[in-house]
Amino acid sequence: MSEFPAETLSDRTTRTLLVLVIAGAALLRVWGLAFGLPHPFTRPDEEVIVDVALGAFSDRNPHFFDWPTLFMYLTAIGYAVMFGIERAIGGTITDPAVAKSSFEPLLVLIPRALSVSAGIATVAALFGAARELFSRRVALIAAAFLAVAFLHVRDSHFGVTDVPATFLAVCAFWAGLRCATRGLTTGRVAIAGALCGLSASTKYNTALVLLPAALAILSQTIWNQPRSMSLAVRALALLLVCATMAFLVGTPFAVLDHQAFLAAVTGVRHHLANGHVVMARGWTYHAMFTLRYGLGIPLAVTAVVGGCWLVARQPRAAVFVLAFPIPYYLVLGSGLTVFVRYMIPIVPFLCLTAAVAVERFADTIGRGFPAARARDVAAAALVVIIAMPTAVPSVAFDRLMTKVDTRVIGSDWISARFPAGVSIYQNGYGYGHVLPRPLERFAQYTFNEQANRFERDGRPVGPPDLLVLQESPLGFYSRIPPRVAAMAASEYVRVITFEGISASRVSGAVYDRDDMFFAPFGGIENAERPGPNVGIFERRRSR
Repeated sequence: MSEFPAETLSDRTTRTLLVLVIAGAALLRVWGLAFGLPHPFTRPDEEVIVDVALGAFSDRNPHFFDWPTLFMYLTAIGYAVMFGIERAIGGTITDPAVAKSSFEPLLVLIPRALSVSAGIATVAALFGAARELFSRRVALIAAAFLAVAFLHVRDSHFGVTDVPATFLAVCAFWAGLRCATRGLTTGRVAIAGALCGLSASTKYNTALVLLPAALAILSQTIWNQPRSMSLAVRALALLLVCATMAFLVGTPFAVLDHQAFLAAVTGVRHHLANGHVVMARGWTYHAMFTLRYGLGIPLAVTAVVGGCWLVARQPRAAVFVLAFPIPYYLVLGSGLTVFVRYMIPIVPFLCLTAAVAVERFADTIGRGFPAARARDVAAAALVVIIAMPTAVPSVAFDRLMTKVDTRVIGSDWISARFPAGVSIYQNGYGYGHVLPRPLERFAQYTFNEQANRFERDGRPVGPPDLLVLQESPLGFYSRIPPRVAAMAASEYVRVITFEGISASRVSGAVYDRDDMFFAPFGGIENAERPGPNVGIFERRRSR
């Protein structure tokens, strides 16, 4: 199926380079994996994974269907192994609530480890899928681009569903391609369907990966001679049956508790359409923001060029390669909710089309030089030039994640300064709050703006001993009520501030403003450490 120049890379060289690429991908994804700990809320949504996974020990029904449940169940299996080891060495913890208080950092690290493993494995899976259609060189270049692609590197650190779903989508794409490149068999169709279902059972929207598998079946039954409509119908039916069964293996309560499932899916669809914070149309926002910073302009532009070249010169390959990312982008870009993580599943496909473009450029350059390895040198140089703008922020992000989070520093400072406990008011959403230990010693106040008073458990109280005020470029999530700001200036003394990013450098950083993740998405080098700026104010003593 490939129209590329003859192979010049040997099997041994290819294996060596692939190992190096995967090793680099692993380093970038493991580095900084423990960011934010022991604070349990530094990555939004991880706490949902933890709670649902722990809840599975007492009730298999998650009673939560905003996301499908395969990843939560896999996390629960990881917890079961951890608890088994704990009991084997003399531990006695059997209650999930006790386990959460005792093993909280480890409970977060387990889904992160699953995600980072999926991220690394996606690099290898992309190589395999690319090799089905193109040369070894294209497959290696695609894997190398994905290994350093910032958006994929960043989110591989997070113990949530996006990167695992992307891994399964790439595997499903690969399995579907094999139906076209190696012949249609019952086993290949069943495997492709099962992988599509498992991907959808990790993230609903990746169900669109059924499209390339279906096209692969049609290419063997309708497009090629001899045509067989009956074989096409049987193969497509098998694909859908296997996908449905695999989906239900990972999310069985989609049927067993179908009313809650349908209500949650309907709610998610409305949320996607109606917007979150940014309120921008995804089609333009993801092109101008998500892919600009998530891939870097050179890689994103090269990916578009490669996709256009495929359409013009290898339309059959283009049909397979673009059958998932284009519909996915159109569907996910149709709404006003624009989390950058929504685009992670198309990143491997963009790396693949970028690799196609690099191969064509390198071949054109190589023809102008008599040296035997001119094409190899040109390809290597182009990879470095295109990959560097996305590799640099990947390294910068990892370095930032090794710094102690401001919320951890603030928590430790309060615990050391006030060991007997004090009353505290904190503004903004809970993800930005400090958590001094033991938490029960520190009375947490809220501020009722309508009644203009502090409250605890809904009852009015006097001013707290401390105001712990978070400030960040994520202004929606870090809003300070005007009355509280006035009190901080007149009735409190700023004791100390722990900065995530200084005021003088904040203009050089950009954030995913839909997401409560307190680290830049672009201009990462401007941040000093993860977390919001945490200012601690102590109430003035009356004389």
